[in-house]
Amino acid sequence: MRRIMPHTLQTKFLAGQGLLMALMVGFFALTLNLHLERLMEAEAREKAALILSQVEAVQGYVRATLRPAMYRLLPEDQFVLEAMSTSYITRGVLSDQNLAREAFTYRRVGVGARNPDYEADEREQAYIARFEAEPTLVRMEQFVEINGEQHFITARPQRFEEACLRCHGDPDEAPRELIDRYGATRGFGREVGQLAGIDLVRLKVQRDVGGIRDATFSFAVLFAVGILVLFLVIQGFFHRLVVQSLRRVTGVMRRLFPEEAKEAAALPTGEDELEDILHGFEAFAQHLRQARQDLSDYAATLEDTVAARTGAITRLAEDRRADVALFVALLNSLNESQNKHQMLAAALGLTAKRFGASRAGYACVLGASDYASWPEGTASPTSPGDLPEDWHDLVAAGEPRLTPRAWYIPVQTSGTSRGLLCLFWDSRQEKSVRLADLARAIGQQLGIAMENLDALDGLLRQNDLLSSIFEGIDDPLLLLDTGGAVLLANSPARELAAQISGASAVPGGHGFDGLRGHLERATGSGGNGEFELALPGGNRIFEASLYPIPQPGGGVRNVASLREVTAERRMEGQMRRNERIVAVGQLAAGLAHEINNPLGVIRCYAELLQTSQQEPQAQADLEIIMRHTDQARRVVRDLLDFARPRPAEPGPSDLAAVAAATLEVLRPRGKNSQTQLSLEAAPGLPLVAAGSEALEHILTNLVMNALDAVAAKTEGGKVQVRLLPPADPEEPDGPAAMVELLVADNGPGIAPEHLDRVFDPFFTTKEVGKGTGLGLAVVYSLARDLGGSIEVENNPGGGALFRVFLPADITADITVDRPKD
Repeated sequence: MRRIMPHTLQTKFLAGQGLLMALMVGFFALTLNLHLERLMEAEAREKAALILSQVEAVQGYVRATLRPAMYRLLPEDQFVLEAMSTSYITRGVLSDQNLAREAFTYRRVGVGARNPDYEADEREQAYIARFEAEPTLVRMEQFVEINGEQHFITARPQRFEEACLRCHGDPDEAPRELIDRYGATRGFGREVGQLAGIDLVRLKVQRDVGGIRDATFSFAVLFAVGILVLFLVIQGFFHRLVVQSLRRVTGVMRRLFPEEAKEAAALPTGEDELEDILHGFEAFAQHLRQARQDLSDYAATLEDTVAARTGAITRLAEDRRADVALFVALLNSLNESQNKHQMLAAALGLTAKRFGASRAGYACVLGASDYASWPEGTASPTSPGDLPEDWHDLVAAGEPRLTPRAWYIPVQTSGTSRGLLCLFWDSRQEKSVRLADLARAIGQQLGIAMENLDALDGLLRQNDLLSSIFEGIDDPLLLLDTGGAVLLANSPARELAAQISGASAVPGGHGFDGLRGHLERATGSGGNGEFELALPGGNRIFEASLYPIPQPGGGVRNVASLREVTAERRMEGQMRRNERIVAVGQLAAGLAHEINNPLGVIRCYAELLQTSQQEPQAQADLEIIMRHTDQARRVVRDLLDFARPRPAEPGPSDLAAVAAATLEVLRPRGKNSQTQLSLEAAPGLPLVAAGSEALEHILTNLVMNALDAVAAKTEGGKVQVRLLPPADPEEPDGPAAMVELLVADNGPGIAPEHLDRVFDPFFTTKEVGKGTGLGLAVVYSLARDLGGSIEVENNPGGGALFRVFLPADITADITVDRPKD
């Protein structure tokens, strides 16, 4: 037995592992050193940027605050360098002893500096030359070695501005303090945009460099110790798991194969244990090859049998694969077909090509005219001689009939007979049980496909019917998913959503977000039931209902139905307002009667006292009593006018002329409040069935209220009066024959909660003593008595808008055409 070297493989592994670990120590130490250097460089840049930001803050404060303040306090020709010079103050702040521990140096230097102490040195002159050569350069950064120590330097340019030329421009215009201190030769004659010098910050980073080296060395030592420990542990595991296992393998081979072991021992000795094992396996491989050759000779007689069997199995597998491909193709034709005839045409062609038939056809049990054939243009399978006489019984039985030249395959599904699939050959064909089962499966597959097409066709027709009904509903109708997103919406719902969002609305898009938000706010947290939905501005009001639809997988969808009730709500509001006006009118009539009599007695006695009292103070007091008595009587008169309004004159009147005259009277008041009054009358405006006195009363109240609304604006107040003709002039006696009077202002508008109360008697938002709350109530009563109406809303751009509808005078044949004012 030759000597085995048990430690050769282990020695190679130890050497390679040691080299790899040494490379790892060097790599990680170098990586740590580079990382720490980058951190030091980033920290130096951030610190320098912070110092420069502090410099900029100090200089900005001097320019924007301190210097202008000193100019205001000092005489025009006086200049305090310590409080007005940005350079002097910046140097003073950054030279503070409290900043000395930060280990940085700040210098603001230039070429030809006014103070020689701040003349740039050689390195600083190089920076200045670089900034002059590159005007777009805004900062320079550099690591340099000064006196054997590492420093980080950052510099940025400073250029003269217009404010700097007082001290750096013409010396004759410079402050006397600067001339006395530095002379009239240095630091003058500069121009705007000229490079004044640089702000330079120098940081000492030598201590950081030394720290990086110490940290890198410490890391390398600690990492090397750890690697050494790992090295020893791996060596122990390698010796135990690999070397000893190789020894056991060699011993097993010698014990089980002694003869082969002797032959392997005669081979040349390897360099290590693995080489020895490979030599042994080479000897064993030679013996195995010989044994294999012997077995090949014994199995030669079996090859022909196996080859024949393999060919049969291969053909059967190809047939199965073709059958599977046929059924897959039939499923694809079902998905691609639009109707039953397309599906049958595709299925006949696929089936005939699979079995090599020359013709194929399909005959329906329900009607002889419902058939299909392949290739196109060939005779139908219902031709005499193609179908057996008992083919109806054959379809009902559900069993295929396979003859040498034709196959008749019933097509059935769910116990329902549909028709007969026919395949024809020009020559005789073999049949088998497998082919019969395959034909039966094809018939069933065709039946399922036809049933699915019928169901799909019915579903599509039902869907078209439901879509027509859904779109035909005049009210907005929406289908919401469990999260509130719009799945379906009819045309009125899409138009409403587009009106709210200002963009086209498509289910699933963002156009329904506005309407969806209104629904969510109106229902609180998405609850069900009936509620009212008011659009912004209150112009349209809808009565909404949510109908829940529970989903099989959990969750609830909702059908939202909206019905517009704007006209109904307006009518209800007018009815409530009329009832309040009637009740308040009755109350006002009684109060006016009870108050008017005492007021008359008070005035009578005040007049008697005036004739008997001669003292000036008494006369003044009596004058105050009479003035307030008259004011109270005017309020009482307004109450009486409101409670028992005089019958409005039927007219006709020229509304444009009345409006022009009224605005002319009120124009001085508009000028006093810097408010622009404008009148715009449409051409061809008909006369209105109202007296001029009632029209003046309506216009005066509305315009006066508008002037009061814009009085708070210091400038830009506008009050616009517009007169519009009837909406449908072709039907002068119809409901649309109303002349529209619009009074708009650009004031603050009316609070939404006050819109329904502005026409109520005694309701006012003016200060106490500046309004009685009867003006708009009287206007409402006048418009109603004239057969018209009045509405109020807020302009989208701001301000209030009053619309007064007055009936056109159908008895007058003339119209008034007035130019715009």
